[in-house]
Amino acid sequence: MPIVYATLVFFSFFTSALSAATGMGGGVLLFTVMTLYFPINVIIPIHGVIQFFNNFLTVSFLKSYLKKSLMLPFLIGSLPGIIAGFFVVNQLIKTQAPQMIILGLILYSLFRPKKLPDLELQHKNFFWVGLITGFLGIIAGAIDPVLAPFFVRKDLSKEEVIANKAAMQAIVHFAKIPVFLSLGFDYVPYLTFCLITNVACFFGTRFGIYLLHKMSESIFMKVFKFALAATGVRMLYKLFH
Repeated sequence: MPIVYATLVFFSFFTSALSAATGMGGGVLLFTVMTLYFPINVIIPIHGVIQFFNNFLTVSFLKSYLKKSLMLPFLIGSLPGIIAGFFVVNQLIKTQAPQMIILGLILYSLFRPKKLPDLELQHKNFFWVGLITGFLGIIAGAIDPVLAPFFVRKDLSKEEVIANKAAMQAIVHFAKIPVFLSLGFDYVPYLTFCLITNVACFFGTRFGIYLLHKMSESIFMKVFKFALAATGVRMLYKLFH
């Protein structure tokens, strides 16, 4: 068990830094590593706790970059999405349907034919992003890939991308706690694990924010798209193997 804890603490630090610096990949990578040690019905609830704290930290460091025009529609839309996810989570949690939807969003944003519309939605239309993310976040675990395609856009600075995406993720990850409590999940045996990994998340997030400020806007978007593509490849591999 100490080796398991040490491994997951290291990845909590690394993935937190990755998420804070690039906005992509951290949650998915940590989720993947956790599959080596926990069953899926345990991973989604405790991964949600870790990712809530991780994203909350990111928002606290970048709160001046939050945009009400994005966050309010997202919040309103996420509520019915979360409620819908609650009613079907037990039926879909072990299926590939959520991953197929997320993969489709990734591929569309990266390889969209020029004649088709992009995913650079008007801010008010983030209501629909909230609806989708709220629903898929409950049943699919990591939600980085759900949100990321909607942040491949030119009207936000790199700090605004990271801050608003992290705030949206924090909302959905926080919602998982009462959802899984109501479904009978017992968090108590995992509290020590969550506490230790959250300490690592704190230092990882601080380091990632430092790297974020050092990057240029052009480099950031290239890294963001690369991380999104890498996530898509990883999901494609897992779906067919």
